[in-house]
Amino acid sequence: MKKTISLLCLVFIFSACSTTYNYKSTHHTPAVLFDTSELAENLETWEFYVHDGYGRSHKGHSISIDSSSLNTVVERPQPVDLPRVLKPSEYNRKNEIHVFVNKLNLDTNTQLKFLKSDIKEVVMYSDPEKSSESNEVPVKSIFTTVFVILCIVLASIGLAALFVWLAIQSFLGSIGCYIATMAYGSYDAPEVMVLRRFRDERLKKTFFGRVFIANYYAFSPLLVKFVRKTGFADRFIRRKLDGFVDRLRTKNTW
Repeated sequence: MKKTISLLCLVFIFSACSTTYNYKSTHHTPAVLFDTSELAENLETWEFYVHDGYGRSHKGHSISIDSSSLNTVVERPQPVDLPRVLKPSEYNRKNEIHVFVNKLNLDTNTQLKFLKSDIKEVVMYSDPEKSSESNEVPVKSIFTTVFVILCIVLASIGLAALFVWLAIQSFLGSIGCYIATMAYGSYDAPEVMVLRRFRDERLKKTFFGRVFIANYYAFSPLLVKFVRKTGFADRFIRRKLDGFVDRLRTKNTW
């Protein structure tokens, strides 16, 4: 039970920090570069790669786009893979634009100009008309916020259930002295001494045992005040404690 609740809490907490992305590669005609004014206005948010006729990839810099041409300076060829779907760890690649041109060899560190007829196709992981930073924020941020809030709520419920369960265990196990002393009428009663020994020799040596103890000492004084007013000490608590003490004595020969 303890391990199950702890595992659920960890799952909730870690899930609150993770988000699933499903950016797929999409193929476009060259027109997507020239017919979208928003793309030209937000070039700094996109990362361009030019692929020559041999399939080699060149990182592009100093990008400018007008109604009929793409101008850029490219680096030396470097291998770049194009997965069909981006993994969550590849989320930073969502704004890549891969331009495939007909020219076989590209001059590096030189201003190049590509007309629409020079470009075979364009591959992206997000549509510039729908996935620019300004348009993307509202839907994604709302979804992410709701998801995180839901995970935090679930984690809080799990943690609350854990502490309630610990408090119940503390109450029924009588790991301290307040309730046991009230039930048996003396701090030095043989049953109370068995319970103190269980606390010191067993519970204090484990993490959950120490959590039990902390919760017990936090709540047991209030429980004692309540129980004394209701008169449950002899009818219920002592009967529970007697059975627990007997099991401790049998198991541990105390």
